[in-house]
Amino acid sequence: MRKLDGKFAVITGGGTGIGRAISLQLANEGAGVVVASNVIEQAQAVAEEVEVLGGQSFAYEIDVTDAIEVDKMADAVIDRFGKTDILVTCAGVMGARSFLTETSIECWNKTIEVNLNAGFYCIKAFLPGMLERDAGRIIMISSVSGKQPAAMNADYAASKHGVIGLMKSLAIEIGILGKNGITANAICPGSVDTPMISAITDKLWNPDRETREAFQINRIESKNIQKRLLDAEEIAFMAAFLASDHARGITGQAVNVCAGTVLF
Repeated sequence: MRKLDGKFAVITGGGTGIGRAISLQLANEGAGVVVASNVIEQAQAVAEEVEVLGGQSFAYEIDVTDAIEVDKMADAVIDRFGKTDILVTCAGVMGARSFLTETSIECWNKTIEVNLNAGFYCIKAFLPGMLERDAGRIIMISSVSGKQPAAMNADYAASKHGVIGLMKSLAIEIGILGKNGITANAICPGSVDTPMISAITDKLWNPDRETREAFQINRIESKNIQKRLLDAEEIAFMAAFLASDHARGITGQAVNVCAGTVLF
């Protein structure tokens, strides 16, 4: 028996990168998967991959910054699967990657809406069903930037710090309610080989100074102990563990999967 057999998961931002990897890994462990994305073609492609693995899946097109749409998604999942056992909030944007004085209000607001507020909307929509059953896993994707901020990263770092604060407050409240069958945790990835890291490289790299490969080695890979980019699957393995009964005693934690970028 696989450790997530009979469970049903919702993964926002599930159409690409870390979200895709988590969708496939949870399916490998037996979970039915709702792949939620604002790009329906990407979500459908991942849902098809899940079905090839023998799992139940469907793609859901959504703007996670719209609380009403998130509520509708929660209803649609109940109609299809009857319950949600695992919620993974993975939808995210890279932010302005500019000095704070050069970050527009519009970009700031978008980063906070997608990276932080959307997670709040999803918790509001899916947590009540978990509370009724005293069973569930909430896994929020934060970042090492949620622990160690950097220059030209204020909006992103603020949003990811917020994710950790939201998760910890949620875990405490779940404990106050005596719902020990529910856990809330965050994963803090370091630099992962995903389209987002590629986009960051494209934005910050100066071809007049160095090659793209040299930039990635000197400015990104050098920031961690192992001097490498992580694979998205490494984050997915941690998500699958946190989603399982083996992790029932882990809650309120911001778990680093970062090749040693931060040590706290």
